[in-house]
Amino acid sequence: MDFGEFDRRKFLVGTGGAFFCTLAGHNLALDKEADLPKLASGVRVPPKVAAASGLEDASPAAGKRAGGPEYWIKAEKVKWEIIPTHRDQMMDVRIKGKSHFNAYGYRRYTANFGAPMGPASIPGPLLEVNEGETLTVHFQNEVDVPITLHPHGIFYSNEMDGAYKGKFTDPGGFVQPKKKFTYVWEAHTGTAGNWLYHDHGPMDPVPVFKGLFGPLIVRDPSNLTPPDTEFFLFLHSFAPVATGLRSQFECINGHAYAGNTPTLQASVGDRVAFHVVALDDDFHTFHLHGHRWTDPSGEVIDTKVMGPAESHTFEFIEDNAGRWFYHCHVFSHLHTGMNGWYIVT
Repeated sequence: MDFGEFDRRKFLVGTGGAFFCTLAGHNLALDKEADLPKLASGVRVPPKVAAASGLEDASPAAGKRAGGPEYWIKAEKVKWEIIPTHRDQMMDVRIKGKSHFNAYGYRRYTANFGAPMGPASIPGPLLEVNEGETLTVHFQNEVDVPITLHPHGIFYSNEMDGAYKGKFTDPGGFVQPKKKFTYVWEAHTGTAGNWLYHDHGPMDPVPVFKGLFGPLIVRDPSNLTPPDTEFFLFLHSFAPVATGLRSQFECINGHAYAGNTPTLQASVGDRVAFHVVALDDDFHTFHLHGHRWTDPSGEVIDTKVMGPAESHTFEFIEDNAGRWFYHCHVFSHLHTGMNGWYIVT
């Protein structure tokens, strides 16, 4: 059995010519790739950013140690293959058609940007901090448009927001190509949880749709029994507005279809934690076959509804061996790639 390029993927919402958003004064459609460098050229450099343009690092925190974990992160261009195997193992069929594009990814480096600690990835590297600590992220932009890092869940002062605000933008909300900025965020008591970070610069949201997002977790240091195994999963899509491809792909961690999305593994007896984030224009429902867990409300569930930028964490003691599916239960998302394997031995 072999499907044509669009046969199964016609499940996706019809977006031909559909209005998506207005960016830099131009209307964008989901089915046509946005020319980000051209759009960025029409955005004025905000006054505070222009005033700091002669500085190597425009952050007021540059060069300071803040008494907590410290990361060096670059935003880089990366050639990304959405379906490395070109197969859907759930249906045991080949997926035809082009599925690679020029993406953006965050990449972690050793201290002072000495050496990469792995490739640029989608999602980006895990940022980890304990309650009561300060998280410092030294950031450098290596793509061709202004980019930022904006966190969720953690505390930060106004100039550390990492968000574009028009003429009111601070330097951290408009990090120009080849420039640096140091973000300092504080994990106050009560902020423990599964959060995220993403670009929130003037080209938002297209750079996010090209891959600029990642996990941020604030740990509770009083929790003396951490999970044996934990997984960080992003439910998101790659639309033609970001990729230039003819189809939209529903993805988990940058890939589509079981056998390409993360194959998760655990053993019976493990304490397992899932950290799930939804990050595109749609609502998703995370479902794990053969398992159930307790929602923060106290309800026992096996499916969690999540809106854009919502995060959810659940834990359980693994007691059910087998090969299981995890997936979004929005059927048009499930059947266009948002599914994967969870293998318990």
